Amino acid sequence: MNRPLNSSEEQRETAPAAETKDPETEDKVKRPHAHFEHPAEVVIDPLLSKDEKAHALEGMEQDARQLSTAAAEGMTGGEGTGLQDVLAAKEALELPELPPFDLAVSVVLQSFRARLQSTEGSEAHALIARAIEAVEAARGAIGPVAAES
Repeated sequence: MNRPLNSSEEQRETAPAAETKDPETEDKVKRPHAHFEHPAEVVIDPLLSKDEKAHALEGMEQDARQLSTAAAEGMTGGEGTGLQDVLAAKEALELPELPPFDLAVSVVLQSFRARLQSTEGSEAHALIARAIEAVEAARGAIGPVAAES
């Protein structure tokens, strides 16, 4: 998903960034929206260090907060800000070192749980609750299999 460079991305390009390995990695940190559809993808990217992931998510959070402010002022077309997803991804990044599968499942569950409260009383609430149950059951079923490999 390519988006035009905005002011927060311009600020990140001039701000000191995490030590990066190559131009592609550096671009992922400076312009995460150009490389990732969802914040959870940042967390599970094997090419980024934990520090690089934190910088990329920080940029995504700044963008989401700016979009949220614009939405509150009536200046958007109604698209979501993604702030809950970014915050869930940042929280997952702080978890103890987990294998990629466990980390991905944790991010998905945190994102679902973050949305669960805001959908109380709606049809979406029941769907999200069932999705949480299904992901937890899948993690329980897959976990022992993955450990045996």
